[in-house]
Amino acid sequence: MSATITGVGSGFDIDSWVSQLVSAKENSILAPLETKLSTLESKNSAVNALKTKYSTLQSALQTFTKTIYNSSTDMWSNTLINSSNSAYATATSTGAVNAKNVNLRIQQIATSTVAKSVESLGIVNSTNVQNAKFVNLANGQAKAGSFTMFLDGKEYAIDIGENDTIKQIIDRISEVTDKLVQANIDENGNLKISAYKKVGNWMNTTYEVDTSAELVLGSSGDTSNFAAALKLHDKTGTYQYSSAYPISLVNTDKSITSAESGLDGVEFKNSWGQSANSGTITINGVDFEIDDKTTINNLISRINGNSEANVNASYDSLTNKFILTSTQTGENNISLSEKNTNFLQVLGLMESSGYNSEKIAEGSQTLGQNAIAYINGNKVISTSNTITGESSGISNLSITIKKPTSEYSGNSEDDREINLDIERDHTKVKEALNSFVTAYNDVITTTKSYGSSTGAIGNDSSLNSILSQIRQITTTLSDDNGGMYSMLSQIGISTSSADITKLSIDEKKLDEALSKNLDSVKTLLSDGLTSEANNGLFDTLLSNVTNILNTENGYFANKTNSLNDQIKSMNNRIERANTRLVNYESRLLLQFNRMDQTISSLNSQLSTFTSYFS
Repeated sequence: MSATITGVGSGFDIDSWVSQLVSAKENSILAPLETKLSTLESKNSAVNALKTKYSTLQSALQTFTKTIYNSSTDMWSNTLINSSNSAYATATSTGAVNAKNVNLRIQQIATSTVAKSVESLGIVNSTNVQNAKFVNLANGQAKAGSFTMFLDGKEYAIDIGENDTIKQIIDRISEVTDKLVQANIDENGNLKISAYKKVGNWMNTTYEVDTSAELVLGSSGDTSNFAAALKLHDKTGTYQYSSAYPISLVNTDKSITSAESGLDGVEFKNSWGQSANSGTITINGVDFEIDDKTTINNLISRINGNSEANVNASYDSLTNKFILTSTQTGENNISLSEKNTNFLQVLGLMESSGYNSEKIAEGSQTLGQNAIAYINGNKVISTSNTITGESSGISNLSITIKKPTSEYSGNSEDDREINLDIERDHTKVKEALNSFVTAYNDVITTTKSYGSSTGAIGNDSSLNSILSQIRQITTTLSDDNGGMYSMLSQIGISTSSADITKLSIDEKKLDEALSKNLDSVKTLLSDGLTSEANNGLFDTLLSNVTNILNTENGYFANKTNSLNDQIKSMNNRIERANTRLVNYESRLLLQFNRMDQTISSLNSQLSTFTSYFS
């Protein structure tokens, strides 16, 4: 506390004396107060812990009350639906389904509308392809480097430079192989590479296709992807390779107005034919602005990033076409328009229909189809492959169809059906009842433990009364719910044989009650489901628990407020006691210092007096 003294004048151990006296005083006035404070804090913690148990019970009971049933999930209406073949159809429910069995025959599933370029993009012909740089092909994925060919086992290496055109590469193949391998491009942009042989004599030599030759393109050591980039996948015999698709000149990473894009004639002009800086294409009512910096890849990314356009955009590098696929199924067109640009015309999705007028290009859109199914013999048409109760007439049932049932046996004339077996699923109800019993037993156990004479809260008449009320409600006879069951014990919830203060569940008896009369079980627990009476046993128990937890005048609010007041008062008393101890120590130090000075003075006088007789 204060600075210590040494007792220099007297030689006494004054520090020890003061310490012992203060300690004794502290034990007599402070220790009892701190013990009482600890007891109050422990009691407060116990009250909070018990309150948590009651809150858990309240939540468990609220699962059964009408306010919870007004939510989107209703455990009483859960159903279990089994499909006889889930590869063709499955189903889920959003509530009670008033059907035991559904027979389903699927004629066709719904598909999406697809808008696709009518022709390959750009002007693809022999001249354009020959003049194109190789590295610009295959949507910019073609690679320069070395490429190897083998003719009847003999190897020929072809070097392809960054600036080489297709014509230069074709000429190089002919030169390196002494015209024994020749390539040509037809007017549709298709490439063909063939083995040739010399015909005639040295004075009159010609070349013709050698159908007996063995021509192989490429080796594992090549650094150029020549064959892949030009789609040389089709082979005739052993002597000839052909491109599977016309060679694409489109590069989707280049500006749509640049020559490198491979497109032809993209313009930005207003309705008066004057140049514009940008234009707008509209897809299903959603506008996308484009300009001379826009690339196909950038536009695709923007379209796919906008869910309101209801389409997915893509570019097919094999067929060289731009594609829009509706994200919604059904027989509906994809709406397209453009302003200040002819971009959709260039893509082959729109065509002119007179002065400043356009229409969907003929043959560009393949309409999706509606789903057609027969549910319990009734024909149902849906734009979606998810058939809801609005379409089927079966409330709360959602059927997802996956493919026609005619494929079931492989016979298109087969009317084979899928069966959906529907039954009530009581799993959630049973889980909720188990949660209630667990929470109830926790309340009973904790209340008895804390509220005993030796418990943390102590013998509390109010708490004992609360416990008695709660136990009484669970054994009460409910006469006015109008159902088959009037007591919890009738549905398998009764006092435990091991401890009559707790509840236990007879699973077999509960299952029987739920299957036999579910509505009576519901009204027994919470009559508020069917009326405003709230006479269900759980309604009554919840009301009781809610009152206990009331934040203004409930048991826990009152108890906590009382304990907090006592704790505050006790802290004030401890603070005053500490002040008294400090003052007590100061007085002792002052008194002992005076005594020490007196003794020191007396010792000095004695020494002087003694010296007279020396």
